[in-house]
Amino acid sequence: MSLLERAHAHAVRLGHDRIGGEELLLAVLDDGVGYALPDAWGISRDVLVWQLEKAASSPAAGTVDGYPVTAEVLGVPRFSGLVELVVGLLAAGGGAARVLGEHGVTEERVREAYARIWAPFRDKNAVWGGSGPGDPVRGPADPPVEIESLTSQIAEYRRRKEVAVDAQEYTQAALIRDKEKKVLRRRSELIREWAATVDPVDLAEAVVSLREQVATLHRT
Repeated sequence: MSLLERAHAHAVRLGHDRIGGEELLLAVLDDGVGYALPDAWGISRDVLVWQLEKAASSPAAGTVDGYPVTAEVLGVPRFSGLVELVVGLLAAGGGAARVLGEHGVTEERVREAYARIWAPFRDKNAVWGGSGPGDPVRGPADPPVEIESLTSQIAEYRRRKEVAVDAQEYTQAALIRDKEKKVLRRRSELIREWAATVDPVDLAEAVVSLREQVATLHRT
């Protein structure tokens, strides 16, 4: 599903007849690096999503690929990547820009957050996790942080799916389920790639250490 298709799904869910900057940003936040952006900005993801969903809507000003869109979406550079898209929404000054502005998100913060999220994957000498003085030390048998990030995404999708089902919003629940399956497949691929690089001795030592920790917790 393309970004515009996801944004359109958000618009339909919210009862809007056009795609605005809010829906486009919601689509960005759905998965991948976009999903991690609120944390990198120090913003509660749930709060940001809620504010975007409640933002005042603007009328359609044109179309993109057959979808009615607002003026701010028309002004966003196409095929320019996630960073330029979010920066474009900020520059457009619509509802998405107002919500981000309330949290102090600027172009500089967008670029810095994106670079920080990708830094561990680009640096061949980087140690997975543990980038700060207070971060936990990760061992050779610990999975890459991208796998853990995807696991968090899966848990969030399952929570949102349960909420949609409870509200009898079955179309929305189905869309969330499809996203969950996509992330599950990606995590499985990464787990297989990571498993091929793990030393069996390191893995065995990690299992023994984990069993010791569980036994200690049972005794306390």
